[in-house]
Amino acid sequence: MIVLIGGSFLGGWAWEKVTPLLEAAGQRVLPLTLTGTGDRYHLASAETTLNLNADDIVHAIEYADLRDVVLVAHSYAGAPATIAASRIPERIARMVYIGGVLPVAGKTLFEVAGPETEGAIRQTVVDEQIPVMTDFLLDLVFGDHGLTPEDRKYLRARGTAQPIGPYTDPAPADLSGVEKVARTYVVCATILASRR
Repeated sequence: MIVLIGGSFLGGWAWEKVTPLLEAAGQRVLPLTLTGTGDRYHLASAETTLNLNADDIVHAIEYADLRDVVLVAHSYAGAPATIAASRIPERIARMVYIGGVLPVAGKTLFEVAGPETEGAIRQTVVDEQIPVMTDFLLDLVFGDHGLTPEDRKYLRARGTAQPIGPYTDPAPADLSGVEKVARTYVVCATILASRR
C-alpha cells in the first residue's frame, strides 16, 4: 500500500496525475489530505498543528489497518509523516520524501527554516493562514523549483491557504522511532540518499 501526502496548500488532489499510474502498475494507493488543507480546509483552526497533522496520518493508517506502507511525503508533509512513522514504525515499510521537510526533535519548522524564511512567510499571513505562495515566496523557499507557468496556475486554482500552526508547533522531543524505517529522499528526479 502506498500512502501519498501532499505538502502545504495541497490535498489528496495533488496526486491525481500520479495515482492512476501507480494503480496501473498494480499498486494500491491512498492519497491523504491533512487537516486544514484541500478538502479539509474548512477544519483549519488555531488547533491545527504539526502534531495534529501527524495524528491525521497515524489514524488513517491504523483505522484502515494498513501494514507494509510506503509512506510518500511531499514538501511540508515530510515533517508530520516523519512524526507519524516514528510513532508507528511497525506499519511503515519505507518512507519516501519528495523534497520533504525533515523535522528536528523539539524544534518548530520556522526554527528549522531560519529567520529569513520565517519573516517572509509571516508577512503574508492573514487570519493565521498562509496564502498560497506568491512567485517570490516559491522562489525564496524552494529555489530552482522548476514550476512552469502552467504548474503555478494549477497550484493556485486548487491550492488552499495553509494554517500557520504547523510551522509554530514543535516536533516531539523524541523522533527515534523513525530510525527503524527505511527512508529515501528524492529531490526532483534525483535520489540523493537511501538507507537500507
